[in-house]
Amino acid sequence: MIFRSTFRLALLTAAFAGLPAAALAQSQPFQPVEAPQTWKVDVGGGFVRGFSVSGDKAEDFNFTAWGSASYRDIVYANGLDGLGWNAIKRDGFHAGVQLRPRFAAGDIDGMDRPDLGADAALYAFKRLPGNIVVGGRIQHDATGDDAGLEYYGSVSHQRVTPIGLLQTMAYMRGGSDERVQRYYGVTAQEAANTDYAAFTPSGGLSAAGAAALLAVPIGDRYGVGAFFNYEQRLGDIKDSPLIDDDYVWRAGVIGVVRFNSGG
Repeated sequence: MIFRSTFRLALLTAAFAGLPAAALAQSQPFQPVEAPQTWKVDVGGGFVRGFSVSGDKAEDFNFTAWGSASYRDIVYANGLDGLGWNAIKRDGFHAGVQLRPRFAAGDIDGMDRPDLGADAALYAFKRLPGNIVVGGRIQHDATGDDAGLEYYGSVSHQRVTPIGLLQTMAYMRGGSDERVQRYYGVTAQEAANTDYAAFTPSGGLSAAGAAALLAVPIGDRYGVGAFFNYEQRLGDIKDSPLIDDDYVWRAGVIGVVRFNSGG
C-alpha cells in the first residue's frame, strides 16, 4: 500500500523549545510509503500543546504552521529540521548535515534568554530489520548565542496500519554545560534582578522520552495526523527554578496539503 499524501511526524528537537524528536522525514531511511517524486512541498498547520516557536505559553494549545519541501529527498527543508542535505543516501542508511532552527526559550523580565537561533548539525541513521531506524545527531550553536552543543539519539519504528501510517519512537538527549546553562540556568546577576535563585546546572544527559504519531491520508493530496509525546527531564535541569515540573507532555492535531512533481 502506497500513500500519495503522507503527513510527517513533527516532534521537538531543541533543548525544549521545539517538538522533542526529529521530524521523521528525509533524514531517516524508513522503507518508502509513497512513490518517488522529483520534488514535494507540504503546507498546513494545526493546534499543538507543549510547543511554541517563541517559547511563550507552550503549556497552552497554540496554532502552529507547518511546511516542508524536498528535491529527490536529498536536499530538503522543514520547520523542525531546518535546511538539510543527505550527503550519503542509500537504501537503509542516511547521513548528512543540517542547519537547524533553535527555538526561543521564552522571555523572563530581568533575564537574558535565548532568542530564535540556529545550530549546525551532523546526523546518521541506519535502518534495521523490521523497519526499525536507529541513529542520532550532534549539533552546535551556529549563531553566536553561547548555546553550546547538544546530542540526540533515537530508536524509531514505522508501519502501515488499516487506518494510516503509525510512527513510534524512543529517544534521549543531552548537552554541554553551555547548552544546559543557557536554557535552564540562572546567573548571579539574573538572580539579583528576579525572584529566581541562582542556579548553575552541569551538562550531560538531560531528557528521555517516547512519542507516537498516526498519520491518515485523505485522497491524493491531503492528510491529517495526531501525535502524543511524553518527555522526562533528567540530570540537573529537572531542578531548575525556571521549570515547574520534571516532565513535559506534548500533543497535537495537524493537517497538510501536498504539491508534487507527479513522478
